[in-house]
Amino acid sequence: MKRFQVWLYLALSLAASFGEGATLFASQYFSIEKVAEGVYAAIGKPGVFSNGAFIVTEDGVIVVDTHLRPSWARDLISEIKKTTPQPIRYVINTHWHNDHTQGGQAYVESFPKNVEFISQHSTRDDILHLAIPSVKQSLETDVPETIQRLQGALNTGKSPDGSALTEEGRVQIQAQLDSQKAYLEELKTMTIVVPNMTFDRSLILHKYDKEVRILYLGLGHTRGDIVVFLPREKVLISGDLLTGGPPFMRDAFPSKWATTLEQVGKLDFTKVIPGHGPVEDGKDHLQAEVRYLGDLVTAVTEQVKKGASLEDTQKAVADQLVPRYEKEYGANFKNAIPGNVARSYQEAKGELKE
Repeated sequence: MKRFQVWLYLALSLAASFGEGATLFASQYFSIEKVAEGVYAAIGKPGVFSNGAFIVTEDGVIVVDTHLRPSWARDLISEIKKTTPQPIRYVINTHWHNDHTQGGQAYVESFPKNVEFISQHSTRDDILHLAIPSVKQSLETDVPETIQRLQGALNTGKSPDGSALTEEGRVQIQAQLDSQKAYLEELKTMTIVVPNMTFDRSLILHKYDKEVRILYLGLGHTRGDIVVFLPREKVLISGDLLTGGPPFMRDAFPSKWATTLEQVGKLDFTKVIPGHGPVEDGKDHLQAEVRYLGDLVTAVTEQVKKGASLEDTQKAVADQLVPRYEKEYGANFKNAIPGNVARSYQEAKGELKE
């Protein structure tokens, strides 16, 4: 699945809701929700592929993740300025994926002498060797091909499945086409910011009114995922270790992910700002995801021990897990599970490198 298709899938499956917190104001691209004193979720609106967060301290603001486009990051900066006159001092990358890192240049442009970028050391390495090259691929291949497909659908009046476009479908495709053309223009001048501050296991920012723990607890959605934990406020900012939909496993380590989430679950939090989807209360979703990952890995491993092919494994595991987890994850679970099985199959066969 190409990157844009992945992002589109996430946007459709994880469309944000306001949750139970108070929505203070709604920007063009985000709903800003106060989660605790000085802690805000920036929940991406439909079509904006990820969430962010920001933490206001007595001497500056800490931002978590920078989204897919610099224009989206600039929009969030404007909303932060409505909340506090404090400058942005730190930007934390929870992992390397483009929908969490490509907006970084907006912070450098707005705060050239102030802002420091923080990540786990593996994430910095992956930004250098994966995120930056993927911008070139998006610019030269992925986005132009997407534009061509969308324009072709409008020209022929047919949707990808061959059926005639309704007026509503035509409006939706035109909106996607306009968005992708704008994204292509941003890609032409995009600069990925490489973190200049890294750590191995933990980094703690001690502020007068906040303690911000930045923690690496093990392999998961990627090899460098971190969480941001505020113990006084009991808030967890999870990145894509937790999202509102099925786990996305293109770069994941499925069996290790469950173990990492178990470690995350030992933290004392009552609110979660996930990488995608609405703000969550408590640990129910985390515990459900641990169960799912455990069941997935067990089911795939059993098939591998039998010598089953990937295709047979995908069918067998889907038959077993869809009835059990479709209610938890929604209708898109059926679309996600083949990829989840494929990555788990690679892991069970010893083909993944850490």
